Amino acid sequence: MKTKLIATALVTAFALPVFAQTGAPAAPAASAVQQVKKDNKEIRQDTKDIRADKADLAKDRKELSTDRKERAVDQRREDAAVKRGDTAAAEKFEAKREAEQKEVRADKHDIAKDKTDLHHDRMERRHDRHQRNHDAANIK
Repeated sequence: MKTKLIATALVTAFALPVFAQTGAPAAPAASAVQQVKKDNKEIRQDTKDIRADKADLAKDRKELSTDRKERAVDQRREDAAVKRGDTAAAEKFEAKREAEQKEVRADKHDIAKDKTDLHHDRMERRHDRHQRNHDAANIK
């Protein structure tokens, strides 16, 4: 009976640390899964930002096209006024055309800024995906 008790105590002494070690990785694995879910959420948000930036870029390009058309109309009106000899009207159309040119420059600046934002968002998303995939591979 004493030998059974000693044998059981010995087995328990060796088994408890082993069971404790096998139970420990479950917590980091669950934490890693939560981290992957959090990363996925951030990646989806980055994708949403990219779509918004693309929409802004398309809107700015459309505004640029409209402003260029208005500038061209003003140029034709100015040329017609000069041809008629109406310098007052020509100066008025020139001032309007110059204002349109300022809008064209501003739209070009907005487009360049949106392109930069879009590029940065895409690079950030790519980095996040790479990091998530790297972390997920280390979980297994």
